Amino acid sequence: MSKKKIIYIVIGVIAVVLGYFNYFGSDKEVGDIKKIIETVNAVYESDDYHVEAEKEIDYVDEKESKFEKAKATIQGMLLSGDNVFLDKARNLALDTNIIGISPNGWKINASELKYNRETQELVSTKPMYAINEEKGIEILGNKFKTTISMDNITLEDGVVIKNKLFSILADKANYNNTDKIITLEGNIKLSNRIGEVKDINTLEDVKNLQNTGNSKVDKEMSGSFSKVYFNLDERNLYATDGFDLKYDKVGLKGKNIVLNETTQSFKVTDDVKFTYQDYVFDVSYIEKEPNSDIINVYGQIKGGNPIYSVLADKGEYNINDKKIRIFGNVDITSTKGEKLNLDNFVYSSETKEADMYGNKIKYTSPENNLEAEYIHYNTVTKEVTTDKPFDSWNEKGEGISGTNIVYNLGTKDFYSKENITVKNKDYGLTTKNVTYKEETGILTAPEPYIIKSNNGDSTVNGNSITYNKNTGELVSPGEIIVDNKGTIIKGHDLVYNNISGLGKIEGPIPFENKADNMSGTAKEIIIKRGDYIDLVGPVKAKRDTTNMEFENARYSYKDELVHVNTPVKFNDPASAMVGSVSSATYSPKDSILRGTNFNMKEPDRSARAQNIVLYNKDERKLELIGNAYLSSGKDNISGPKIVYYLDTKDAETPTNSIIHYDQYTIKSSYAKVNRESGDVLARNTDVKSVDGNEFSANQAKGNTNNVVHFTGNVKGKSKQKEGDVFFTGDKADLYMSKVGDKYQAKKVIVDTKAMFTQLNRKIDSNYMELDLITKEVYAKKNPVLTIDDGPKGNTLVKADDVTGYIDKELIKLNKNVYVKNINEKKEETVLTADRGTVTREMADVYDRVKIVTKDSVTTANEGHYDMVNRKIRAKGNVHVDYTADKSTSTIFNDMTSNKK
Repeated sequence: MSKKKIIYIVIGVIAVVLGYFNYFGSDKEVGDIKKIIETVNAVYESDDYHVEAEKEIDYVDEKESKFEKAKATIQGMLLSGDNVFLDKARNLALDTNIIGISPNGWKINASELKYNRETQELVSTKPMYAINEEKGIEILGNKFKTTISMDNITLEDGVVIKNKLFSILADKANYNNTDKIITLEGNIKLSNRIGEVKDINTLEDVKNLQNTGNSKVDKEMSGSFSKVYFNLDERNLYATDGFDLKYDKVGLKGKNIVLNETTQSFKVTDDVKFTYQDYVFDVSYIEKEPNSDIINVYGQIKGGNPIYSVLADKGEYNINDKKIRIFGNVDITSTKGEKLNLDNFVYSSETKEADMYGNKIKYTSPENNLEAEYIHYNTVTKEVTTDKPFDSWNEKGEGISGTNIVYNLGTKDFYSKENITVKNKDYGLTTKNVTYKEETGILTAPEPYIIKSNNGDSTVNGNSITYNKNTGELVSPGEIIVDNKGTIIKGHDLVYNNISGLGKIEGPIPFENKADNMSGTAKEIIIKRGDYIDLVGPVKAKRDTTNMEFENARYSYKDELVHVNTPVKFNDPASAMVGSVSSATYSPKDSILRGTNFNMKEPDRSARAQNIVLYNKDERKLELIGNAYLSSGKDNISGPKIVYYLDTKDAETPTNSIIHYDQYTIKSSYAKVNRESGDVLARNTDVKSVDGNEFSANQAKGNTNNVVHFTGNVKGKSKQKEGDVFFTGDKADLYMSKVGDKYQAKKVIVDTKAMFTQLNRKIDSNYMELDLITKEVYAKKNPVLTIDDGPKGNTLVKADDVTGYIDKELIKLNKNVYVKNINEKKEETVLTADRGTVTREMADVYDRVKIVTKDSVTTANEGHYDMVNRKIRAKGNVHVDYTADKSTSTIFNDMTSNKK
């Protein structure tokens, strides 16, 4: 007999007993009585179920049963609960503290659960929780339905799917045990801030798990999806219809994502966006490698926030140290007109600090500019620091450059332990251990410093400096060294006001310019920025061996000149030179000195002019202008302008001038002479010597110690007691010789057409030499001699070459001699021979002599013609032909034609 039959027999006995008591009881009205059987430590078993319970209550008429503290087994599924109800259709309803364990590893916690015997489904409409430890998955939902084998699970309303990495919230979820995939739909949210399994003890914990987070999570993950499925075997989450995910401090958005729970790797593709704080970037794709802390962002990256736009080649985010990095041709612009170009940008959300790197970080804005290799910025303290070279400046030309600085963008304070340069549009101050406080406006630099002008013309060196930006006061105690274009000025205790531009250096002030061989002293220096520098006197200066004294001097920035408006006295002990200039200007830039009323004297040299210009740089020269005069010994030059070249010792007169040189006075429209070398060049020149010699030409060029070449309309005169000698020609060479300690004219050579005259004698020739020492005139190349006796007639002489004497009447003739005399009656006498001599009174010819008159033709070895008495005397082989019937000209023509 089965246990069930025994139970029914017991129930029947109880029913009879109860019926008896009711029948034989009081006369009260008796209603319907339910038939109930209770069993303690009951075991219920059927074809569908096996139930064990602390108590079983059977409702006989309703054919329903209730179990307390029951455990049921249904096709391998174990179910337990405080209350289990079995209805007449043999369906189970479990209530309170329900636990279910499936053969495929699922464990269920629920407050209500129903099993439909016909459909073999478990259903719950109240919050429930299930876990599969083997698959590492937890599920929660307010509505639950699954097969008894739990090979297909459906969750609705408040669904949570949780693994070790994240939790997914959705309206609906379905699990298929065949492909081990959970598919979620409707309002899908992902988060890893859901409580852990150990927090779940009651169904109230289930509700709390759906609404609360775990504060111990260090890598926050949250997001929303259109559709998600999770593969329990692959441990991959897939989203293919779009999602928006936050992972730690960054946002990931796109169409597709594959997220692996085990390795925590993922890849985002298609319409990808990457967000950080309020920055949104369009990127190609995002990828996190397995077991890596780096989220890689592949570009080109393009985007920004409402203020800043960013372009870069690539990016990455480290979820461990919370640093985001953007690198590769980073280009950042802002709506304020700012631009930032660099190679690498790193920002930590933990420390709130940014690091910027680049071969040259370049920042520009309408007001400020910066170039650097490295910058560190703390967004909390607003401090900018670097230990690499940097250069910053604003639109006013103010800025800072160096290799080390701590600068606060909020307070505007800065400090640098290394050398930095604080600069404005005119100057730059370089020193170290610089501290600046914006609140007080005071900059202190206790170390030695240097101030350089931006154009490189001047520097100031000192031991320490304090500057008050508010008052403009700059104070530098101790020694001060100023270098202005090579002029070194020393003093002490610099006081300067940057607002007024006025400053002062205490003296005594020594100064020196080695390039110009200049030095001196002054009482003090007064500075007016951008206007002038005053040397307050008395000022003593020395240039080479020349000493100068004057009251004051001013360097003007406007014209870049040193002005001395008081008289300047100078002297040179080495040459016993003394002099003065009424006023002067000096240009340090090109070393040019200008002055007025110049006067200089030495024992054997002097110079004076209304104005002077001294060039002392490339071509060193002294220009004397206006009544210029320059002397050396007995030689001197005067004219409107004289240029004296200090290196070559050349003296040049570009306008009309008079040069007194040795025994000569040279007048010209232009001249250049060198007393030491003797070189001379003169145009439109007129030369006179003390001994009466004169020369003029369009140009004279040569050396007065050797030869001077006269060209163009040459004229000359030599003073002689026998009669002055004149010559003319196209060009002439004047040879000089030294006699004692003086040079004098030695010889004149004219190798072109020339003419020589003395008294009544004239020689025309294509070549002529005039020896002023031997007093000889030598002519060749068709020379023609003319002796003019006025009314008494004249004589024409020709020969291959002619030698005349300045101090004698004698003229020697050589080869092809031809002498023609015309008397007062216009009668001609012609003599020809191989050689001969001529004086004013006598013509003597020799060898192959022929004498032709109007009456006769005489041949002889020798002939003499007295041009005063008109007598002819012939010697040696004399032969006379009388030609009474022919005129003299006919006889001459016949004879010159060799006709008899």
